[in-house]
Amino acid sequence: MAFAGMCPYLKNAKKVEVTVCECARFTFPDRQTRRDVLYGCCGHPDAWRSCVFKLAMDKYYERKFSDGE
Repeated sequence: MAFAGMCPYLKNAKKVEVTVCECARFTFPDRQTRRDVLYGCCGHPDAWRSCVFKLAMDKYYERKFSDGE
């Protein structure tokens, strides 16, 4: 599934039953709720940048690849 401004941590959004990002595994009650989240956050041109999971993963990779380790 390709989005214009897709979050780089989104791993599998093809299956309706389960959507996987690098930090979480999501299940949704119906297709409309899934669509609302994916297009409103994960695939939104700007909104994905403020996702709490994306911010957590950014900090994780900063720690992992920092010069101090």
